[in-house]
Amino acid sequence: MFNWKPIEVLDMALGVIGFFTAAFLVVTGVTELTGGPALGWALALLGLVIVLALLIALRRRMLAAEARGGAPVSTAWGGSLDEYRRRRQG
Repeated sequence: MFNWKPIEVLDMALGVIGFFTAAFLVVTGVTELTGGPALGWALALLGLVIVLALLIALRRRMLAAEARGGAPVSTAWGGSLDEYRRRRQG
């Protein structure tokens, strides 16, 4: 049905996790400032930040593997810096 590249699926996951990380940051801050119980929110935020960092590391690893001649995973404009430079020169 859909023909998405692996990097596109990863980018969508980064967007969703990034949105919820920002939302949990706001909720945790508001809860702290109002004096409510914020430990659960803070632990959930920590988990989201760790997942976000792991997804970013995975994306960098996928693009680095492609730049070394691995399977093409890049987005429509190329994704890797080398591909971007090749397309601008050509």
